[in-house]
Amino acid sequence: MLTAVEIIAGTALVILALVDALVTTLSVSTGAGPLTSRVTGVLWRVLLWRHPRGRQGTPLRFSGVLMLTVTASTWVLLLWAGWSLLFLGSGAVVNSTTGRAAGVLDTVYFAGFSTATLGVGDYTADQPGWRLLAAVAGFTGFLLITLAVTYLLSVVQAVVAARALAVHVFALGTHPQEVVARGWSGGRFSSAFTQHLVNLSSEVAQVAEQHLAYPVLHYCHTGRAAAAASLAVATLDEAALILDAGVAADARPDDSTVAPVREAVSGYVRTVAATSALVPTPDAPPAPALTALAEAGVPLAGGGTFEQAVRAQADRRAGLRRVVDNSGWTWPQAG
Repeated sequence: MLTAVEIIAGTALVILALVDALVTTLSVSTGAGPLTSRVTGVLWRVLLWRHPRGRQGTPLRFSGVLMLTVTASTWVLLLWAGWSLLFLGSGAVVNSTTGRAAGVLDTVYFAGFSTATLGVGDYTADQPGWRLLAAVAGFTGFLLITLAVTYLLSVVQAVVAARALAVHVFALGTHPQEVVARGWSGGRFSSAFTQHLVNLSSEVAQVAEQHLAYPVLHYCHTGRAAAAASLAVATLDEAALILDAGVAADARPDDSTVAPVREAVSGYVRTVAATSALVPTPDAPPAPALTALAEAGVPLAGGGTFEQAVRAQADRRAGLRRVVDNSGWTWPQAG
């Protein structure tokens, strides 16, 4: 009975490791595997609980390395444990020199080097079927290591793209009001500014898709606000809200410039919320003040238009604030 239990448990662990790794690394539409999503989500919540939000240079900046290391290590350990149980249940592992049955630690050792395809040869399986399974163990180990390395490289590229997005946004202004004020060129918004908005809509959409393919991206804290994608997206969306409802109608950029930005941000929020472990935030952030824009000569909408738009989009702004808070930062405010 014990042998059957070991074989069943070992098979389950091997399948779990392989399925979770395959879903996490190869699926671009379902997010991380069931085990990876839970492990990284719990670990991230612990990190957020231990370290204050909004502070630059905290140990959170090592969270990406930690998450990726834990993810890869979990797969390897699960696979090793699974094959160890399988070979323990088989009773077929023997010392290749003496022919004596291997003990528990020797069997675990055999499963480890079989999975790592080292082929040391001091222990072997004395039955043809189990020798064949030892070869299968080697193939699964090679597959898992290849998937892990490919995944790590892809995540690094996605992190670079997210940071590049943040740099692009904050080059326009460090807070929403500054982004809008800098785009105003004495009578209209400059064509260069509107082109930046057009380009940013595609960059935000790309980062959103990368979050879907690599949910661990949300847990890769940068350590610098100027390189934080969640802060940048929130800043960009608040600037788009001001352009869409806070600026006088006859001075606003064309709707075909602003609407794609807001739609791309909506996609980003939906994706992060669906693939990451987010805790609720109390409510929507306060409305951005427009005093600095009036002082800069930007014509503003009257009749409470902006205030009505802010109230109407309370749920959207609360969702975006939730993403920002759960990425280890605080909502962007005017300087």
